[in-house]
This record gives sequence, structure tokens and C-alpha cells, in this order.
Amino acid sequence: MTRPYKEISKPFGIRMLELVQALQIIADSLRQIRSGHVRHLVTLSGQLRALIAERSKGAEPLLLDIAREVQEELRVYCMPGVDNPTFPLPQKDLNLHVSGFPITSERQFSAQLEKTFSELLEHKILFFRGNKYTAKTVIEWYANKAGGAHYSTRLPEDFAALLLQSPFNLQPLANILRQMGDAVLLAGHRLLKKLVDFEIHLIVIVPPQTPEAIGEANYLLDLKYEGSSMRVSLGLNKRLMPSFFVSGLQGTWARVDSDRLIDWSMPRHLHAALRIEEDLSTVLELAVDGVRVGRSRVDEPLFVLSDPLNYEAFHNKSVEGPPQEFSFGLAEISMHRSQISRIDAARMFTYFHGRTTDDNLQLFLFSPKSYGHAPTGTTDPKMTGTVRRLKVRDVLKNNS
Repeated sequence: MTRPYKEISKPFGIRMLELVQALQIIADSLRQIRSGHVRHLVTLSGQLRALIAERSKGAEPLLLDIAREVQEELRVYCMPGVDNPTFPLPQKDLNLHVSGFPITSERQFSAQLEKTFSELLEHKILFFRGNKYTAKTVIEWYANKAGGAHYSTRLPEDFAALLLQSPFNLQPLANILRQMGDAVLLAGHRLLKKLVDFEIHLIVIVPPQTPEAIGEANYLLDLKYEGSSMRVSLGLNKRLMPSFFVSGLQGTWARVDSDRLIDWSMPRHLHAALRIEEDLSTVLELAVDGVRVGRSRVDEPLFVLSDPLNYEAFHNKSVEGPPQEFSFGLAEISMHRSQISRIDAARMFTYFHGRTTDDNLQLFLFSPKSYGHAPTGTTDPKMTGTVRRLKVRDVLKNNS
């Protein structure tokens, strides 16, 4: 080696990639376990240990560490544990008792207790032959003693007894891991949605163009995260049909195109949205004046930060390309996270739809080879070239 070996702290981007991959492995393992392939309990336990129960020197559970860093408290609801004093049978008469489930993101039963994820790990959910065990202990049994993360020649006596039972009696342990996997997947999905889900609203006017001015791709908005493959683009194709493109941190990308021609004789409200579904797939949607004109789905969770301040932004130009010959008017733009209520979402649509009918609405009209540029951390673009401040009615007059 020409340089000495050196280790550094993992950057946030690498840790997020590891989290996304771990959640996908958990989802795959749960599907296999539900199909009767219990060997995947070993895989599941290893990922659960890494995400929520890691205790090795200098290491933090990945999911809890990232949640703390982005200031998201992961809370769940669960039933009382095996130390519940209201349980009807005395423990001296019990051999095996599992309690604490279901674990849900919202309270579904009045008896459920609200807990942080750290508290959930210390929740006593298994009683066996007079001993009580926490969810964290069951995860560590599988991960550290059954090959999920380490191979061991020795086993805790109670764990060995449960493993050597018939397949029917093994089900309680499988259920514990499966439901903890469900809980982690639920929390991870919620965390991803908070960081990723977003919507973009624009009010756009496209004046008549010469054929030479219309390129194969005409960028209305192009966002790029420096040093990363994360990118968000909204533009018009050769036939002036909207197109929405997203590239994630993993390098995976998706695009959705309008399924119809658009009449540009009047202002249009363009809406683009990305969301992570419960199965960790990604859905992109595109709408014009509140009518959906395109939808696309990919199996991968596309990780793109939803905060526009994380991106370098261009209008009427791609991030790395030259100025366009294209011309368009931008009256209003908003990019925000999608974690809002349906009522607030409806208000956003109503607001932007109403603005498209306002002839006095001010806009920036980008002339050919002009563009706006907002560096990372800012939202106020600096204009280059001829960018005029006009009212909608003045542009419409010229269009006619």
C-alpha cells in the first residue's frame, strides 16, 4: 500500500443508502417468512440488530441514529407486556407467554401504550419457564447466537429449548421477530417519507416559439445535489408536453411524461409529486390544472431529499447544459414536503388554480438564452440574460 490504512466516519449519504437497503432486505425477509420460509428469520434478525439493537463499541443502531440526526422521534403503540399485572393466570402456572403485540403507528386498541422505539426494545414481551425477556433480547439471540450477525457454538438455554421445539412451537419466536420487523419497516417508511416525499407547483405560460427554439428537452426547473446523483427536473418535450424526472441517491431514476398535448394559450398549473409507498416502491405523478396526466411507479425507493435548499437550482436551463433557446413565463413556484393533510393539499390546488385566472398576476418571462440560477442554500435566483417582469395579461396579449 502506498498510503496507510485509514478509517473515517460514514457520511450521511452512505448511511442513508445502507438504511434503504436494510429496509428492503427486511421487507424481502418478511415476505419469505410469511410464505413459510423460516430460514429468513436469520437474515431478518441481523438487519434488526443493525438498525435498532446494535451495541458494539463505537456503533449506533442505524435507524435510531439517523432518526436522531434528522430530529424525528420514532413512536409506536403496543399492548402491555408479559409483566402486565392484570393478566388472569399467575405466572407460576405459565410455561410460555408472548404479549405486547400488535405494534402500530396509531393507537388501534384502548389498552395500547405509547412508546419510543428505545422503550419498545426494553419492553418485556416473552415469558418462558419463569424468565422474562425483552424484544431486544430475542433479536440478539437470533443475530448473535443463531448466525444472523455472528456464529456461536453456545446458546442461551431457553433459546435453545425454544429452537428445538417442533415447528408449531417455534411460531412464537417467529412471530416476535416478524412483528418487530413490521414495526421497524413501519418506522423506516415513515422516516423515508418525511425526508423524501415532495410536491412541486408551478404556474407557467409558454409563448409562441420558433421551431428552432424548441429542443428535445426544455427545462423549466432543474435541481441538482452537488456531489451526488440526486436530481429533480421538470420540463417540456419537443411537443411541449410536461415531463417529470427524478434521480435518487442510489443512481436509480424514474420519469413520468404527460399522456396528452397541452393548450398553452393560457397559464397552466403544473403539479409534480413523488412519494414512497408502504411497499417501499416510488410513485411519481404529474398533473396539469388539477387533472392527472401521468403516473409512474418503480420498485425501488428513490431517495431524494425534499428540501429545495439542498439543491442548486436552474430555470430555463439544465444544470450542466448551455442556455436554452426556449422561452417561458414563470408566475409562481412552490416545492414542499408532502406530509400535509388532504385538506391542506386541496387548499394548495385551489390556491394555484385560482392564480391561473388572475390576469394581473406578475411573472418572470425568460427570453431565449436567459436563465435563473439559485445556488445551494438559497431560493432567490440570480437572473442572467433578458428576463422581464410582466403581467399575465401582457403575455397573453402577445400570444394572441
